[in-house]
Amino acid sequence: MLIFEEHFQDNRCSWVTRDSSECSLYMEVGHYVFDHKREGDAYWLSWNSAEFFYDRTDFHIHMVLEKAAGVDDHGYGFIWGLLDDRNFFEFVISGNACYRIAEVKNGSFVNYTDWKRCDRIQRGHAVNLLEICRVGNFVEFYINSTLVDKFPAEKLMDVPGRNFGFVIHDKIKMKVHSLMVSAPDTEKDLSEVNLEVYDSRYETKATFVEHEPPDDDSLELVFADLKALVGHERTKHQLFSLANYLKVQTERQKRGLKTVDISLHLMLYGPPGTGKTTIARLVGRLYKQLGFLERGHVVETDRAGIVSGYIGQTALRVENAVQQALDGVLFIDEAHALAPEDSPNDYGKEALQILIKRMEDHRDRLAVVIAGYTEEMDRLLESNPGFKSRLHRLFYLDHYTPQELLLIFKKFCHDNGYTLDPSANIILQATFELAYVNRDKNFGNGRFARALFERSIEQQANRIVHDLHKLDNSQLTLITAEDLSVNL
Repeated sequence: MLIFEEHFQDNRCSWVTRDSSECSLYMEVGHYVFDHKREGDAYWLSWNSAEFFYDRTDFHIHMVLEKAAGVDDHGYGFIWGLLDDRNFFEFVISGNACYRIAEVKNGSFVNYTDWKRCDRIQRGHAVNLLEICRVGNFVEFYINSTLVDKFPAEKLMDVPGRNFGFVIHDKIKMKVHSLMVSAPDTEKDLSEVNLEVYDSRYETKATFVEHEPPDDDSLELVFADLKALVGHERTKHQLFSLANYLKVQTERQKRGLKTVDISLHLMLYGPPGTGKTTIARLVGRLYKQLGFLERGHVVETDRAGIVSGYIGQTALRVENAVQQALDGVLFIDEAHALAPEDSPNDYGKEALQILIKRMEDHRDRLAVVIAGYTEEMDRLLESNPGFKSRLHRLFYLDHYTPQELLLIFKKFCHDNGYTLDPSANIILQATFELAYVNRDKNFGNGRFARALFERSIEQQANRIVHDLHKLDNSQLTLITAEDLSVNL
C-alpha cells in the first residue's frame, strides 16, 4: 500500500525553497533541486513533517537521487527521525562510491557504518536508487537494489523526532527525483482507504496481459504441445533437458539428498516472430506441472507496461507486475528496450534495478522470462552484470526455414477451417524461399506467415463473394494461387 508519494511536479507538500549565497532550494518539473554552496566540514538540511511510518513494523522507503555537481568525497542523501538540525539519522552516499549510516546526537556523529566502499553506487554525477526497508525487528539498507547493511530496528527507529528529508555535506548540488513510502496491506486503517484509491492510478499500475494454463493440464500435455511446435529443435531439446534436471532435483530433495540451488529465470533471444511468447507460456505450464510454481500463469508485459514517465513511478509499476506474477511467470517482451543504447539515464534502468532485486527476493515463487532480439539482448546483459548473473539459461530461437514457414501457414489454415490448393502450395513455397533469402534483422518470421494468411483469406473473400450461393463448402474454404498473387 502506497502511503506517501512525491514526484515534485509542484510544491504541494511545502518543501523549503530559498536562494542565498550559502544554499539554493527550488522546484523544477520532475525534481527538487538542493544546491549547497558552502565548502568545508558543514552540512545543510531540508526536511518535512511525517507521522506515517515510524510506528510501523514493516515499511519501504524508496528514493531516487541524482548528484548534479560538486565534490565527490562528501555525502548526500536521506534523513529521518529528525528533531532539529542537530538530532537526526542519515543514510548518505558519495560520488566516489562510499556510503555512511549514522546518527547525529546534539551535533555529534555516531556512525553505524563509517564510509564503506560500495561498487553498486554510480560514481560522480549520476542517478542512484536508495531504499530503507523495515522488516519486523530489522532495518535494511539498499543501494541500487543491492542490500548493503542491516541493523536492529530498536536502534534506528528510536528517533528523537518525526521529520524526514535530505542532507548535503560540503559543496554539492543534488536533484531529488522521487520519494515514496509504502507498507503491506495488513497494516491499514480507515484513514488509509483513500490512499489505496490514490494508489490505483494508471501511473503506478503495470499494464499486462495475463494468460492462465489450461484447467486440465498435465506434464504429458505440456510435452505434447512442446513437441508440436514448428521448428526450434534445439530449444525443445533444452527445455526437455531442463525438465529432466528439475525432476531429478525434486527427487533428490524428497530423499534428503543435497540439491543444487535452482533458478527458474531464463532468457529467450532471437529474431522477431519466432514464438517467444508461446514458449514463455509453455515454461509456466512446465514449472507448474513439475511443482515449482503454484499457478504457472504468465503475466506478459513490455517496456511500455512497466516504465512510467517519472522516476519512482516506474518502481511501483515493476512491483505491481511482480506481485501479479507471483507463483507464475513474468514475461517481458523486447526487454532490451529497458536499456536503450543512446539514453544512459533512461527510466528503464530503474526498472531493471528493481527487477533484479525481486528476482532474488522471490526466486522460489517467480520465474522471470525476458525476450528480445539477439544483438540488443547481448548488449543488455553486458550493460548490467547483476541481471546477467541471474539468468542462468539462454535459449536462442533462430529464423524459421522456408519449409517451417510453410508448415506455420498450413497450421493457420487448419486452425481456421481452410484448405490449400496445390497451386497455392507451390506459390507459398516460392514466396517463403524468396523472403528467407532476402531476410534482414527485422524479418517477421511467424508474423510474416500470419500476415500472408490473413491477406490471402481476405483476397479469397473478394474473389468468391459474388458467387456465394453457387459454391459448396469445399470451394468456400479453398485458398488458391490467385488468392496469393496480390501478396507477392
